[in-house]
Amino acid sequence: MNMSTDVNWLENVRSLTLDRQEEPQWLRNWRLSFLDNLSDYAWPKRQKTPLRERQLDQIPLTEEFRDTSVPLADLHSIESPLHVVFANDRVVEQGVSPEAQERGLVILSLRQAATQYELDLKEWLGQIVSAPLNKAEALNAGLWDHGLFIKVPDGVDIQDPLLVLHYGHFDNEVTSLFPRTLIIAGINSRITVIERYISNDFEGKSLFSNVVEIMAKEGAQVHYGSVQNLSNHTEVFVTRSAVVNKDAHVDWNIGEFGGNVTIARDHTRLAEAGAQSAHTMVFFGSGHQRQDFDTEIIHGAPYSTSRITAKGVMKDKGRSAFHGITNIEHGAVRSDGRQKEQTLMLSDQSRADAVPSLLINDNDVYAAHSASAGPIDQLALFYLMARGLSEEEATRLYVHGFLAPVVDAIPGLILRNSVWESVERKLRA
Repeated sequence: MNMSTDVNWLENVRSLTLDRQEEPQWLRNWRLSFLDNLSDYAWPKRQKTPLRERQLDQIPLTEEFRDTSVPLADLHSIESPLHVVFANDRVVEQGVSPEAQERGLVILSLRQAATQYELDLKEWLGQIVSAPLNKAEALNAGLWDHGLFIKVPDGVDIQDPLLVLHYGHFDNEVTSLFPRTLIIAGINSRITVIERYISNDFEGKSLFSNVVEIMAKEGAQVHYGSVQNLSNHTEVFVTRSAVVNKDAHVDWNIGEFGGNVTIARDHTRLAEAGAQSAHTMVFFGSGHQRQDFDTEIIHGAPYSTSRITAKGVMKDKGRSAFHGITNIEHGAVRSDGRQKEQTLMLSDQSRADAVPSLLINDNDVYAAHSASAGPIDQLALFYLMARGLSEEEATRLYVHGFLAPVVDAIPGLILRNSVWESVERKLRA
């Protein structure tokens, strides 16, 4: 049984939250604070990707999840002793090494953490995502199911990457998913988290709204990777936010490949002196896909450093828009913010827009940006084909050469290979 997201069924959706008796009252009240005011929230407004005609409010919301299994091939792809597997936003498998347990690494569902780590959730859950929220974010806050909570104690260095697999099995009854992840990295701690999002190829329209929040305390280092390969019939909304404290690092490495429409909002605040963040994104659109990315890094303190790097490929009738924002606030002296965006178009019907922005509110800073979008070099293709390659092989080699400087710089073989595998699937599609 399911319901549409029109406000007419708000009371039914509200009852789903009230029925969660295993949750503490404060958490149910927190959820209801969003659902009770859902009509006040709007879907994201993007100039290059209008959503008005997509009838998002008519997509049914899942009322009850049935147990489902994850394809064995995807389970076998997990290559780390630290892992969590979700099926329809419910934990179905988890692995934590004895060493990580001894060192105090906490990996729980958000539901469990609401009781066991109540103070942490009250302090940070929903506080890292910047206001104003859009409707996709409000729905996520009200309707996430199990969710994921990760806490690294002060001074702990977790060597193995934590791999998180999110599998969505969409059908006529399961048409919406709302995964949510909260990461708290203690003082001088270090962790790598890689999340993969996959789904079956359900032909009906489905809604996927994902929120990731990271708190990096003084001197912490968080390396976060994400690769999204959802069904081409899924309307994808992603929000990733971080607060970075003194001398801490948060590095984002993102691969966006799936979905029908993908709307992403990435927001990082460098809150204290010496904070650093690098945001690296690789995206590939094909068919009639629409991809629209807003990435903002705010320098709120002196001696902070940021890098935004994005490379994308568009084929068929795919369209993309990337808006990078480096925002240096008053008082953030000696800050350094740079960004570079490039998109390659493989067909005359594809389209790409790259719009870098610099918001500078102090004098003693360094900021730079560059952006380009253009077609594949036909002369280069001719040169490659003259050496005996087919047009398909030449295009593949050209795309690999275009993306390699960014993909090969992604730290960690697991994440890097996942991105290249996604690129190969898009080239073959």
